[in-house]
Amino acid sequence: MVPVTKELSAKIKALREKQGLSQRGLAEAAGISAASLSQLEAGLTSPSVATLEKLADGLGVAVAAFFIETGDAVDIEIFDLNDRPSVPLSQGGRFIPLTAMHQPTGFEPMLVQLEPGGRFEEGQYGIKSPHAFVWMRRGKALLEYDGREYALSEMQSLYYDARKQHNWRNVSDEICELLMVRSR
Repeated sequence: MVPVTKELSAKIKALREKQGLSQRGLAEAAGISAASLSQLEAGLTSPSVATLEKLADGLGVAVAAFFIETGDAVDIEIFDLNDRPSVPLSQGGRFIPLTAMHQPTGFEPMLVQLEPGGRFEEGQYGIKSPHAFVWMRRGKALLEYDGREYALSEMQSLYYDARKQHNWRNVSDEICELLMVRSR
């Protein structure tokens, strides 16, 4: 789960209202219950990264929009990884959105760092985008994908359909890093 903060709850609500959506409308578009969205916006529950993905799909924004302030449009964006928000994962690691906030893109990059034995979400994501690319930047990980397992090590990459049930798990004694890019 992503720790719930007043800022995150307010950002979800502001993005929904900016698009003129009711809670029920966004909940339906995102494939979550209206009660869950109400609790998220009230700051009563913590969303999983998968729930944030679904809300981003429903709003047509990048997940980074929940954590990074937008500003004036620019021709180029340069940022330092240390200046990006880091979202803790409940199963051992962190998620760092790398999305440009002022460039129209059809993709969303993110860095996932998993502690030894850490996992990146469980179960089916239920996101709309079928296209995902992952490059193993560091370490080793196991992709549990649609009933099968695939071991990846440093410098390997793969493409897969992110709509199918999948989980990432660090199977080594060291931190692993995955650069993920999903179409939006």
